[in-house]
This record gives sequence, C-alpha cells and structure tokens, in this order.
Amino acid sequence: MEANKGLMLGALAVGAYYLYSTMKGSPTYYNASGQPVTEIECGNSVSFDVPGYKRVWLSQLKNGQLNFDGIFPMHQPELPMPLHVLNCATDIGVYDVAVYELLFDENDTAAKGKLIGQTKLTVLPHA
Repeated sequence: MEANKGLMLGALAVGAYYLYSTMKGSPTYYNASGQPVTEIECGNSVSFDVPGYKRVWLSQLKNGQLNFDGIFPMHQPELPMPLHVLNCATDIGVYDVAVYELLFDENDTAAKGKLIGQTKLTVLPHA
C-alpha cells in the first residue's frame, strides 16, 4: 500500500512539473527582486516576461500615445527581458501593454496573432 502511495505521489509530482513548465502566463513586469510590480519609481530596475513565450508581438502605449508596436524583444534572443534601469528623464509615465502571439505568414512576415494578455506599469518620479 505504501509503495503505491509513493508511486502516486511521484506521478503527481511529475505531472505538476510538466504542467508548470508548459504553462503560459500573462505579461508581467518584475522589480529587481523578482516581485511583480505595476508601479515603480524611476531609478529602479524592471524586467518584463510573458511566461511560456520566447518572443511576442507587443503593443505599448505611453501616456495614451503609441510608443511601440512590433516584435518583442527586438535586440535580444528571447524573453524574459533583462533588468532595465528606469531613466528619470525619459521613462516616467503610464505604460499600457497588450501582448499577442507572434505569427509568421508564408513569406516569413511577422504579424500579431491572438491576444495573450494586458498589463500596466506606472513609472513614478523619484520621491
């Protein structure tokens, strides 16, 4: 009976690991400690990730104006984005982000696919 219990727990652990490793998540900003954030002061560092995705189509508004619309990340191989220090002169504002699956047509042209999720980050002035 105990051997069956051990096998069952082992099977559950393997199943949980598989589900966790293949789960896809929502777009999230993280502080330098790895905690999710929606508000942070300039001068601090943030990273960005969409668990389960290496690259996405990202549409970003800064203070209501289109700031970026394209393949993300652009200048690195894949997500998560490394830590970025928020500049007090240029980064203060409200960032509304929508993330989409990245699609390619027969000509290998990228396009945005199904919506994955949305998030918001407010970068505050240094107190």
